[in-house]
Amino acid sequence: MPDEVVVVLVLPADEPTTVEAVKAHLSITDATDDGALAPVVGAVNYLIRHLPVASTAKAETVEAAVWPADVKLGATLLAARLWRRRNSPEGVAAFGADGPVYVQRNDPDVAMMLALGDWARPGVG
Repeated sequence: MPDEVVVVLVLPADEPTTVEAVKAHLSITDATDDGALAPVVGAVNYLIRHLPVASTAKAETVEAAVWPADVKLGATLLAARLWRRRNSPEGVAAFGADGPVYVQRNDPDVAMMLALGDWARPGVG
């Protein structure tokens, strides 16, 4: 009986986004909120690693595995969105001439980058 070869695909060793990437996206230049931003980035990275889109980053070795550009951008956008959301716990982003402006429930850009919702890749089963 021939030996079977089992290939285990692994995710990249690095994270899809970083505190520095989110700060750059939000134009934050100081380190005042780094301690509070780190758990947000950690939660997003954990989420991304468990989404089906993470399979696009897998390879046979850790060194060969890389996060695709769309996943990295999507992770950064999601972390930035969650960080901005801390200022609107009731969903009110601002008050305008016509009353309150609410935070949008879903972000289509994040959904597109992370293949969520209508952007999800078709699956079988």
